[in-house]
Amino acid sequence: MKITQFPKEINEELAEETGWHIGDGSMNFYGNKNKLKGIYQLRGHIEDDKLHYIQRIKSIFKNLYGIDISLREMPSTRVFGFQIWNDDLVKFKQKLGLPLGPKIDITIPSIFLDNKKLKAAVLRGIFDTDGGIYLEKKNNKLYPRMEIQTISHILANQLKEAFNELGLRATTYQSDFKRGNKKDCYTVAIRGEEMFHKFIKVISPQNPKHMAKYGRFIQSFK
Repeated sequence: MKITQFPKEINEELAEETGWHIGDGSMNFYGNKNKLKGIYQLRGHIEDDKLHYIQRIKSIFKNLYGIDISLREMPSTRVFGFQIWNDDLVKFKQKLGLPLGPKIDITIPSIFLDNKKLKAAVLRGIFDTDGGIYLEKKNNKLYPRMEIQTISHILANQLKEAFNELGLRATTYQSDFKRGNKKDCYTVAIRGEEMFHKFIKVISPQNPKHMAKYGRFIQSFK
Protein backbone atom coordinates (compact mmCIF):
# COMPACT_ATOMS: atom_id res chain seq x y z
CA MET A 1 0.00 0.00 0.00
CA LYS A 2 1.31 3.43 -0.95
CA ILE A 3 1.37 6.06 1.79
CA THR A 4 0.87 9.58 0.48
CA GLN A 5 1.96 11.53 3.57
CA PHE A 6 3.62 11.33 6.96
CA PRO A 7 3.02 13.55 10.00
CA LYS A 8 5.23 16.63 9.93
CA GLU A 9 4.79 17.43 13.61
CA ILE A 10 4.30 15.68 16.91
CA ASN A 11 0.62 16.16 17.71
CA GLU A 12 -2.11 14.53 19.79
CA GLU A 13 -3.35 12.29 16.98
CA LEU A 14 0.14 10.88 16.41
CA ALA A 15 0.54 10.41 20.17
CA GLU A 16 -2.75 8.49 20.40
CA GLU A 17 -1.91 6.40 17.34
CA THR A 18 1.48 5.57 18.86
CA GLY A 19 -0.37 4.44 21.97
CA TRP A 20 -2.43 2.07 19.83
CA HIS A 21 0.79 0.55 18.53
CA ILE A 22 2.16 0.10 22.04
CA GLY A 23 -1.07 -1.67 22.96
CA ASP A 24 -2.08 -3.70 19.90
CA GLY A 25 0.50 -3.09 17.17
CA SER A 26 3.42 -5.03 15.76
CA MET A 27 5.93 -4.44 12.98
CA ASN A 28 8.99 -5.99 11.44
CA PHE A 29 10.86 -6.64 8.21
CA TYR A 30 10.32 -10.03 6.58
CA GLY A 31 11.70 -11.75 3.53
CA ASN A 32 9.47 -11.17 0.52
CA LYS A 33 10.58 -12.15 -3.02
CA ASN A 34 14.26 -12.28 -2.05
CA LYS A 35 14.25 -8.93 -0.26
CA LEU A 36 13.19 -7.59 3.11
CA LYS A 37 9.79 -5.93 3.23
CA GLY A 38 8.29 -4.00 6.13
CA ILE A 39 4.91 -4.98 7.53
CA TYR A 40 2.81 -3.09 10.06
CA GLN A 41 -0.15 -4.66 11.85
CA LEU A 42 -2.78 -3.40 14.30
CA ARG A 43 -5.33 -5.85 15.65
CA GLY A 44 -7.87 -5.82 18.45
CA HIS A 45 -10.64 -8.10 19.71
CA ILE A 46 -13.00 -9.21 16.96
CA GLU A 47 -16.08 -8.02 18.87
CA ASP A 48 -15.08 -5.73 21.74
CA ASP A 49 -12.81 -3.44 19.69
CA LYS A 50 -14.54 -3.48 16.30
CA LEU A 51 -16.39 -0.16 16.70
CA HIS A 52 -13.24 1.58 17.92
CA TYR A 53 -11.40 0.52 14.76
CA ILE A 54 -14.27 1.54 12.49
CA GLN A 55 -15.18 4.82 14.17
CA ARG A 56 -11.80 6.20 15.27
CA ILE A 57 -8.73 4.26 14.18
CA LYS A 58 -9.66 4.27 10.48
CA SER A 59 -10.23 8.05 10.37
CA ILE A 60 -7.08 8.97 12.30
CA PHE A 61 -4.93 6.78 10.04
CA LYS A 62 -6.46 8.66 7.12
CA ASN A 63 -5.62 12.01 8.73
CA LEU A 64 -2.05 11.02 9.59
CA TYR A 65 -0.98 8.96 6.59
CA GLY A 66 -3.50 9.75 3.83
CA ILE A 67 -4.56 6.11 3.48
CA ASP A 68 -7.84 4.21 3.73
CA ILE A 69 -6.97 1.15 5.76
CA SER A 70 -8.86 -2.01 4.92
CA LEU A 71 -10.33 -3.43 8.12
CA ARG A 72 -11.26 -7.08 8.34
CA GLU A 73 -12.25 -9.84 10.72
CA MET A 74 -9.85 -12.71 11.31
CA PRO A 75 -12.12 -15.36 12.89
CA SER A 76 -9.40 -17.98 13.32
CA THR A 77 -7.51 -15.71 15.76
CA ARG A 78 -10.58 -13.76 16.98
CA VAL A 79 -9.12 -10.40 16.02
CA PHE A 80 -10.22 -7.40 13.96
CA GLY A 81 -7.87 -4.95 12.30
CA PHE A 82 -5.49 -4.49 9.40
CA GLN A 83 -1.98 -4.96 8.07
CA ILE A 84 0.09 -2.85 5.70
CA TRP A 85 3.15 -3.88 3.73
CA ASN A 86 5.17 -0.65 3.63
CA ASP A 87 8.86 -0.09 4.37
CA ASP A 88 8.50 3.66 4.91
CA LEU A 89 5.78 3.30 7.57
CA VAL A 90 7.88 0.84 9.57
CA LYS A 91 10.96 3.08 9.26
CA PHE A 92 8.91 6.12 10.35
CA LYS A 93 7.76 4.32 13.49
CA GLN A 94 11.29 3.12 14.17
CA LYS A 95 12.46 6.74 14.12
CA LEU A 96 9.81 7.57 16.72
CA GLY A 97 11.46 5.00 19.00
CA LEU A 98 9.25 1.94 18.49
CA PRO A 99 10.97 -1.46 18.24
CA LEU A 100 10.83 -4.14 15.59
CA GLY A 101 9.61 -7.58 16.57
CA PRO A 102 8.53 -8.56 20.10
CA LYS A 103 7.55 -5.70 22.42
CA ILE A 104 9.16 -7.21 25.51
CA ASP A 105 10.86 -3.98 26.59
CA ILE A 106 8.73 -1.47 24.70
CA THR A 107 8.56 2.06 26.11
CA ILE A 108 6.63 5.24 25.42
CA PRO A 109 8.91 7.45 23.26
CA SER A 110 9.98 10.47 25.31
CA ILE A 111 8.67 12.93 22.70
CA PHE A 112 5.11 12.01 23.76
CA LEU A 113 5.78 12.72 27.42
CA ASP A 114 6.86 16.35 26.97
CA ASN A 115 3.51 17.96 27.80
CA LYS A 116 0.15 17.08 29.34
CA LYS A 117 -1.84 16.93 26.10
CA LEU A 118 0.56 14.55 24.37
CA LYS A 119 0.90 12.50 27.55
CA ALA A 120 -2.88 12.12 27.92
CA ALA A 121 -3.21 11.24 24.22
CA VAL A 122 -0.59 8.47 24.24
CA LEU A 123 -2.08 7.07 27.46
CA ARG A 124 -5.52 7.15 25.82
CA GLY A 125 -4.18 5.17 22.87
CA ILE A 126 -2.62 2.54 25.12
CA PHE A 127 -5.69 2.24 27.33
CA ASP A 128 -8.14 2.06 24.41
CA THR A 129 -6.27 -0.90 22.92
CA ASP A 130 -4.78 -2.69 25.93
CA GLY A 131 -6.67 -1.44 28.98
CA GLY A 132 -9.71 -2.64 30.84
CA ILE A 133 -12.37 -1.28 33.19
CA TYR A 134 -13.63 -3.61 35.91
CA LEU A 135 -16.70 -2.96 38.04
CA GLU A 136 -16.83 -4.97 41.26
CA LYS A 137 -19.61 -5.14 43.84
CA LYS A 138 -18.28 -3.58 47.05
CA ASN A 139 -20.41 -2.41 49.98
CA ASN A 140 -23.50 -2.78 47.79
CA LYS A 141 -22.05 -0.41 45.17
CA LEU A 142 -19.98 -0.81 42.03
CA TYR A 143 -16.30 -0.18 42.67
CA PRO A 144 -14.33 0.76 39.52
CA ARG A 145 -10.82 -0.31 38.62
CA MET A 146 -8.90 0.70 35.48
CA GLU A 147 -6.01 -1.56 34.53
CA ILE A 148 -3.32 -1.97 31.90
CA GLN A 149 -1.19 -5.12 31.82
CA THR A 150 2.19 -5.37 30.12
CA ILE A 151 5.25 -7.59 30.02
CA SER A 152 7.48 -4.49 29.81
CA HIS A 153 8.61 -3.52 33.30
CA ILE A 154 9.90 -0.21 31.94
CA LEU A 155 6.54 0.58 30.33
CA ALA A 156 4.69 -0.26 33.55
CA ASN A 157 6.83 2.24 35.46
CA GLN A 158 6.35 4.86 32.73
CA LEU A 159 2.59 4.40 32.86
CA LYS A 160 2.47 4.72 36.62
CA GLU A 161 4.57 7.89 36.57
CA ALA A 162 2.63 9.45 33.69
CA PHE A 163 -0.76 8.76 35.28
CA ASN A 164 0.42 10.19 38.59
CA GLU A 165 1.75 13.31 36.88
CA LEU A 166 -1.75 13.85 35.49
CA GLY A 167 -3.26 13.56 38.96
CA LEU A 168 -4.47 9.97 38.57
CA ARG A 169 -3.32 7.83 41.51
CA ALA A 170 -1.80 4.73 39.98
CA THR A 171 -0.11 1.70 41.49
CA THR A 172 1.99 -0.99 39.86
CA TYR A 173 2.38 -4.61 40.88
CA GLN A 174 3.64 -7.83 39.39
CA SER A 175 0.75 -10.10 38.49
CA ASP A 176 0.43 -13.58 39.91
CA PHE A 177 0.15 -15.11 36.46
CA LYS A 178 2.30 -15.03 33.36
CA ARG A 179 1.15 -14.28 29.83
CA GLY A 180 1.22 -16.98 27.16
CA ASN A 181 4.80 -16.13 26.29
CA LYS A 182 5.80 -17.06 29.87
CA LYS A 183 7.09 -13.54 30.58
CA ASP A 184 6.31 -11.80 33.87
CA CYS A 185 3.28 -9.56 33.64
CA TYR A 186 2.95 -6.17 35.35
CA THR A 187 -0.33 -4.45 36.14
CA VAL A 188 -0.86 -0.70 36.41
CA ALA A 189 -4.10 0.06 38.27
CA ILE A 190 -6.19 3.14 39.10
CA ARG A 191 -9.03 2.59 41.55
CA GLY A 192 -12.08 4.23 43.06
CA GLU A 193 -15.02 6.43 42.11
CA GLU A 194 -13.18 9.76 42.34
CA MET A 195 -10.34 8.55 40.14
CA PHE A 196 -12.77 6.94 37.67
CA HIS A 197 -14.53 10.26 36.99
CA LYS A 198 -11.19 12.06 36.73
CA PHE A 199 -9.78 9.36 34.45
CA ILE A 200 -12.67 9.78 32.02
CA LYS A 201 -12.20 13.56 32.03
CA VAL A 202 -8.39 13.65 31.76
CA ILE A 203 -7.65 10.62 29.54
CA SER A 204 -10.96 10.76 27.61
CA PRO A 205 -11.09 7.13 26.38
CA GLN A 206 -12.59 6.76 22.90
CA ASN A 207 -13.15 3.01 22.71
CA PRO A 208 -16.95 2.51 22.94
CA LYS A 209 -16.52 -0.52 25.19
CA HIS A 210 -14.91 1.68 27.87
CA MET A 211 -17.59 4.35 27.65
CA ALA A 212 -20.27 1.67 27.93
CA LYS A 213 -18.70 0.58 31.23
CA TYR A 214 -18.65 4.18 32.44
CA GLY A 215 -22.30 4.55 31.47
CA ARG A 216 -23.16 1.42 33.42
CA PHE A 217 -21.34 2.84 36.45
CA ILE A 218 -23.24 6.14 36.23
CA GLN A 219 -26.56 4.33 35.87
CA SER A 220 -25.88 2.28 39.01
CA PHE A 221 -26.44 5.43 41.11
CA LYS A 222 -29.92 6.08 39.70
